Amino acid sequence: MIMLTRFSKAFLFTVFALFLLGSLALLHPPSRTYVDTWTGDFLGEGGMMPILSPAQGAKGEVIMPKLGNATAKAELGRATWKLLHTMTLRFPDEPRQDERDALNNYFHLMSRLYPCGECAAEFQKLLKKYPPQASRNRPT
Repeated sequence: MIMLTRFSKAFLFTVFALFLLGSLALLHPPSRTYVDTWTGDFLGEGGMMPILSPAQGAKGEVIMPKLGNATAKAELGRATWKLLHTMTLRFPDEPRQDERDALNNYFHLMSRLYPCGECAAEFQKLLKKYPPQASRNRPT
């Protein structure tokens, strides 16, 4: 009979336990079932529940208060002007429906969340008068 030290026995036991756990993991792949933590519903492979319409939060009143600092308001306006122009210039020439919806929702959400409340109210008026034309980026 072979005499093993306590360290050797512990090492062999650890290796055997890891081998056993690894074998079990390979024999039983992880389940593709997900539990919705809010409702407790089980969702299977690819069984994601449909997401609520993204436009739900896009419509509504201005959230932000008036921005009192005129310098900050002017700087914010210049930065926003640059952002919007860069974004619309880089928008796809032939956008898919989800891309058109995303751009439309972005403009409406921005009109609610813009840090200058009075500017946001003016932006909302302009969006009502001139809704975003996201069907094509380039004129035909």
